[in-house]
Parts: sequence; C-alpha cells; structure tokens
Amino acid sequence: MSILEVSGLSAGYDGGFVVHDVSLAVEAGEFVAILGRNGSGKSTLIKAVQNLLGNVHGQVLCGGEDVFRMGPRRVAAKIAYVPQMAEPVFEYAVEEIVLMGRFARQGRFEKSSAGDAAAVAEAMRLTDVAGMREKRLSQLSGGERQRVFIARALAQDTPLLLLDEPSSHLDISYQVEIYGILKGLQKDKGKAVVVAEHNVNLAAAYARRLVFLKDGGIAAEGTPAETVTAANVLAIFGADVDIRPNTRSGLPEISLAGGRVDE
Repeated sequence: MSILEVSGLSAGYDGGFVVHDVSLAVEAGEFVAILGRNGSGKSTLIKAVQNLLGNVHGQVLCGGEDVFRMGPRRVAAKIAYVPQMAEPVFEYAVEEIVLMGRFARQGRFEKSSAGDAAAVAEAMRLTDVAGMREKRLSQLSGGERQRVFIARALAQDTPLLLLDEPSSHLDISYQVEIYGILKGLQKDKGKAVVVAEHNVNLAAAYARRLVFLKDGGIAAEGTPAETVTAANVLAIFGADVDIRPNTRSGLPEISLAGGRVDE
C-alpha cells in the first residue's frame, strides 16, 4: 500500500520549476533515499510533497488524501518533516522542542494531555534524548540537535517521515547514529522514511530504494545493487569512480578512482 503517491509533479519557486514531471510512490514502512548533485531538486521535492511551495503542478496523495487540498494541521498529522539545519527561533529546552511535534494532535488553545506527554516521552526514549530534556539547544552538539528534531518529528505520530539532508554537518559517528535511529523507526515502528541525501554510500547502506535526480527529473531508481553503478555515477554526478562491494554488507559503495570529468 502506498503511503505517498506523487504523479506528474513539477515544483519550484518564483523563478520557475526546479523539479520536472516527477512520479514516485512510497510504500508504507519503506525506506527511500533521494540522491543527486547540488541543485538537482532533492530539497525542492521534499518540500513540494508536503505543500510547502506555492509554485507546484501535479498531484500528491498521502494516505489517499490530496495534500494540496489539506491545511497545515492536517498535513502535519500525516507527514513529519525534519528540515536542514532546523533551529527554533528561541532557546527552548529539549522537552519543549519535542512537545512542539504534538500541535497537530491538539485542538486550538488545548493544553497538553497525558497522551501528549506519553508520546513525547516515547519519542525521546527512541532517540536517546530523555537524559537531556532540560538542556537548551545551544548546549547540544550537532548530532544531539539532530536527534532532538527527529524526536520532535516522531512525536507527531505520523506514518511518513521526511528528512532533508539529515547527515549534513555531522561527523561519521553521528551519521551512523542518526541513520541507525531512522532504520529502527522503519523496521520496528513501521514508519515510511524518505531522506534527501548527498552521501550515496550512506544512503545505500540503509535505504531499500534509491531515487537519483538529475536536472529535476528522475535519472535512476531501484535498489542499491541496481542503481549504484559506475555508469550511473558518471552520468548523474559526472564523477569517474570504482564500485566495490562493502566487506560487511556486500552492498555496493563508491570508491573514488579519479576526479570530476565534466569540469
């Protein structure tokens, strides 16, 4: 069953479309990574499917409902989003930030309930941030902040999680930690996870399906074994590489053999 169905989607900004005629379906409980060069449309696609852009054409259904006809609260009840470099305006405590994920479940002017408290506690437990509940954002490392914002998204209790470059500005240990959390949410909680990612090797290690964008359109789509090939990397990224199997997983990974060939 598809939790997200994108049909003929073109999207962009005042200057025109960045994403062109993209069609894509994400199944319930699936882990999908959107990959491509800078400017290929990854972030634009992630924003467009949750109705965050005004310049769109096509159709997006989430759980069978038309996203472009939903209000923000209804979208937030269906889709949780972790943007790049997410930062609140004020120096909230960790628990307050995670509680913000419950707004779609609360009525107007309604105070937090026991159910909200339970959802927040579970989200913080799953992301291992419960021990820092009283800390302010400025007191946290980059990886800790990312875990907090994933906890906020998880507290929304949605079937679909969208993340824009979740590994950006994180060292290797935090990248593995964050993706381990996301994989656990997919496997143990049945969440559909869609990430826009620049690190092909990282995405291939965790996502079941990879979708490569080039110039705003889908250039390749399939399993890591089907899509992480020297020919695809050359065509999409303009990079001359070797592909070798990972010694632990057997999954394909990129080994740089040369430099860029299109410059």
